[in-house]
Amino acid sequence: MKYVSLSISTILTVFVFSMSFATGSDSTSLSLSVTNVVADILNNLFPNNTIDFDTLHIVVRKMAHISEYIVLAISWFVTMRLWKGSVGRLFGLGLLIAGIDETIQIFAIDRGSSVWDALLFDFLPFALAGYLLWFIIERKREETMDTTTLVQLQQNAISPEAAYKKMFKYEKPARMPLFRRAHFVKLKIHVPEEKGVNVFLKVLFFIPIPIVFLKIIMSFIKMDKFDDDIPLDKKEIMRMISHRGIKVKVNTKSGEKILIKTI
Repeated sequence: MKYVSLSISTILTVFVFSMSFATGSDSTSLSLSVTNVVADILNNLFPNNTIDFDTLHIVVRKMAHISEYIVLAISWFVTMRLWKGSVGRLFGLGLLIAGIDETIQIFAIDRGSSVWDALLFDFLPFALAGYLLWFIIERKREETMDTTTLVQLQQNAISPEAAYKKMFKYEKPARMPLFRRAHFVKLKIHVPEEKGVNVFLKVLFFIPIPIVFLKIIMSFIKMDKFDDDIPLDKKEIMRMISHRGIKVKVNTKSGEKILIKTI
């Protein structure tokens, strides 16, 4: 099914590109024939309508673009789901197809290209249709998973901890606002009765440490390096120090003092 879906989506995309290769006269002739059919239907349904034919022709041409990209969005959505792609990749693909489609029209006889057409009548319908499908399917899947998990919990088939992880592992934390992010960590370490060591530590940590460097160092540290009494894992520690204004004071029984401050 993965390859069948990919083949169908590719064929539909090539078809859309082929329509852009048509000359201006051929494209106009095709859209005029469709507009005549639409005009006849409207005249039969609304005999007293005052819709201008040229305006209707423009609407038909734009709706043709919108319809093409809605169909493309549905097809590529299915393909992305089968290939374990993300909604971001779906949007990126839609923008790429719209860009290529409009670029092709530059080389077609009596045709022109428009950035606004690519964004408003190509990419926007693709993105809206793709996001709507993704939202509906993801919500339905999560509701089904939650119901199944609750039934398993009720039957004591899984532990409360396992149920919690299943129900909430797909939730992504909200992105931290830029003004609340920390960029540096300021360290102060004092060792009792070690004047030379304290002077060295003050010089060493005089300049705040960039968060990015700290994250690189943390990536090489295994969790078994931390004390068992610290109820935080590596990700939670990095998430904590990524917030501006965090201040941690550590006073040990042997007299050492450590101050960690994020700025």
